[in-house]
Amino acid sequence: HARQRPQVHGHPAQPAVVAVGGDGTIHEAANGLLRAADGVATAPLGIVPAGSGNDFARLACATADPAEAVRRIVAGAPRSVDAGRVDGSYFTNGVGIGLDARVAIEANRHRRLRGMAMYLWALARVLPRFRPPRLRVSLDGAEAEERPLTMVTVANGRHQGGGFPICPEARIDDGRLDVFTAGALGPLGILRFLPRVMRGTHTGLPVAAFHTAKRVRITSPDPLPVHADGEILAEGAHELEIEVLPGRLTLLG
Repeated sequence: HARQRPQVHGHPAQPAVVAVGGDGTIHEAANGLLRAADGVATAPLGIVPAGSGNDFARLACATADPAEAVRRIVAGAPRSVDAGRVDGSYFTNGVGIGLDARVAIEANRHRRLRGMAMYLWALARVLPRFRPPRLRVSLDGAEAEERPLTMVTVANGRHQGGGFPICPEARIDDGRLDVFTAGALGPLGILRFLPRVMRGTHTGLPVAAFHTAKRVRITSPDPLPVHADGEILAEGAHELEIEVLPGRLTLLG
């Protein structure tokens, strides 16, 4: 909803958009604002968390209480945070390639369950037939070898998938993207690895690697499932260009 904000605590009135919902709603609102801004900072976006995941809302408004989020939107000054772009689409929180995207695709086909129950059901469906795709992940133009990877996360925010701290060092205002890669794992290895990811204790494992970059290029001879902010972008991509847009998104609260 677009509204003219009254002057509060000395802040001048200005047009603003408030998104009430989860990560998918925020993704759509941010995409509209970023396209309309055409290369400059967006109009302010306020976020009222009302979804099942709320990964970006955790960072944007620092509260899970919708009423408190509204109070912060009304009283808060605008602040600039980063956004990202992947092949012409924008994202606020992150892009996932591989296992998590495949699970997201399966979950989106069957919405009878929600939250962790839906994730575990979709994982059980995907795991028996999942094979790590071969990927080449190039950071800021550096050459990279092609190798099998279970998953790749290119993150603006630290939480993905409904609260998993996949990239715990990521910040939405540092002008960079955090890149997490997990080496090739079989079904049993994945089942051992995922609980560590959920708890955020995976950072020291040999299979996990972390980097930062402003531009990420991913290529693969295999068809790649891809999501952005949990929204499915592709089920068979072979090339992705991902970049950070420093300070491009304006938040309220």
